[in-house]
Amino acid sequence: MKRIPAISALMTPFPWHLEASGTVAQARTLMMRQGIHHLPVTDSEHQVIGLVTLAALPDTPDALVDWVETVPCVDAHMRADQVLEMMAESHQSVVVIVHHDRLAGIFTWTDVCERFADHLREPFLPPDGDDAA
Repeated sequence: MKRIPAISALMTPFPWHLEASGTVAQARTLMMRQGIHHLPVTDSEHQVIGLVTLAALPDTPDALVDWVETVPCVDAHMRADQVLEMMAESHQSVVVIVHHDRLAGIFTWTDVCERFADHLREPFLPPDGDDAA
């Protein structure tokens, strides 16, 4: 029987992140270098305290990123459909995934679109050759 996967099966695991003691310049450099738009901010124990977005970074490069936007954090074992429904209902473009209260992954609308495109293509892919005779 097929089951709805946990969000951990769909998330981007081990995302880039920055500690709250980091600067706006460090956040901008990391985001530009990695081609990302959302950056989780953690404390020294890797617990998520919020998120910064590239578009919202101020023009004060020496400022600390200890100001952050709140971001929903969901457990890595939560069903993916429940996370998607929550994101849609609250108009969230990103959620952070945690496991034992520590940063485990990130799930953005980009991830949603990529996974849905894969899902649509799946019936049309050639067989993988592992079918039993």
